[in-house]
Amino acid sequence: MNTVSWIANRWFAISDGGSNLYREPNSYTPTSMTLPNSESARTALPERTYERLRNLIVRGRIPSGARVIEAEVALRFGVSRTPVREALSRLIHERYLVPVTSGKRTELAVAPFTAEDVRELWEIIGSLEGYAASMTAILPENRRLKVADELRRINLELRAAAAEHPRNADKLSELQTRFHLGFVLETAGPHMRSIYGALRPQVQRYEWIYGTHAEADYARSIAEHMTIIAAIREGNAERAQNAVITHWHKAISRTSDVIRPAPFASPRGKPRAKSVKRKM
Repeated sequence: MNTVSWIANRWFAISDGGSNLYREPNSYTPTSMTLPNSESARTALPERTYERLRNLIVRGRIPSGARVIEAEVALRFGVSRTPVREALSRLIHERYLVPVTSGKRTELAVAPFTAEDVRELWEIIGSLEGYAASMTAILPENRRLKVADELRRINLELRAAAAEHPRNADKLSELQTRFHLGFVLETAGPHMRSIYGALRPQVQRYEWIYGTHAEADYARSIAEHMTIIAAIREGNAERAQNAVITHWHKAISRTSDVIRPAPFASPRGKPRAKSVKRKM
């Protein structure tokens, strides 16, 4: 077996018979990864194939640099190559996968983690969430207090999860997502849901890998969450917006300092393969 096939088998080996690609935590709900919208065909095979593969990438089951081969995915998922081809095309467009060269061949690999991506993604999501927090802060008092109470509960769970040894990266990632969705979805319209739904899994991929590092600092993030909660509770829209934006700005350096991109592994163990440009 060559190294490419070994990589595919190694990272798909978590499958229990192909019906469940990896054992998710009992509390984990895949729908939190993609916000519902009118254009999402949940029952369509290409859509399901795309979401299953994307979730494996976001949750680190297929790591950065690992090759993703159309025929292998079709075999492991138990589907034809057509929906896999459609899924791979979307994942390339969304930058989860990138083409790389290996000798005379061009293959697909899971995109690397970069500090540049962290800055861009964090700035964008900070702006979106800042707006959402300001809208949540001006909700009627009984409604915003209910939101604040739920955010506080989730934040306490996050603090407890961050104190566990060893840490559970799935749980940490899930709680981070639940916290932010807790105020974003409260007032989100169809446009926000569509834009945020496409962006959030990109961010969650970085949050997941962050949680695998022992030196990852959650204390400051949890404290910043408390500032956001307080602003929403008191109904201060400007303070809520600024608290969210500040939280994401500070998280840029925290995340970039911990995530150190590793070179892609070539099929024969040689240095990182050179990326090639592909017209979309």
